[in-house]
Amino acid sequence: MKQSSEPFEPRAAREHRAARDGVEKAGAAASPVSALGHREREVLSILRELGSATVQQVARRLSAGLAYTTVMTTLDRLFRKGLLRREKQKRAFLYSTAFSARDMEGQRAAHLIQRFFSESDVQPEILVSCLVDAVHRYDTELLERLESSIRQARALEASPKSGPGEENAP
Repeated sequence: MKQSSEPFEPRAAREHRAARDGVEKAGAAASPVSALGHREREVLSILRELGSATVQQVARRLSAGLAYTTVMTTLDRLFRKGLLRREKQKRAFLYSTAFSARDMEGQRAAHLIQRFFSESDVQPEILVSCLVDAVHRYDTELLERLESSIRQARALEASPKSGPGEENAP
């Protein structure tokens, strides 16, 4: 059997690294963040509220009464996906989120945008036009904030970049 020069990296570690870096290549499996179910999102929300918690503490806060073992399995899955940290405290694990809510939503949005463009045969301009129309119908203030963000991004792109030891002129 031929040995690879690449070190072995378990799938969960690869997914965790991809989620951490916010990078996903076209055609790759869905990111752990984009593939979360309702219960997993609720568990993450509870952990963000509490900071850290045991299985029993999470189970008590869930909207539906679930068996301890079901909550334990959900927490373990989230841990294996790289979305939770856990540390042993006496006889129980103490779980906490590995990412902020903003980081997770950013990863989820990046995944959706990547799919939005990569899975369509339509020209990108048409997709963006449809997105702008949808945002306009949803929230005109959001559309204004997006427009402002675009202007800021363009201004940053147009501004001269200074190298090491150089200063930008005022």
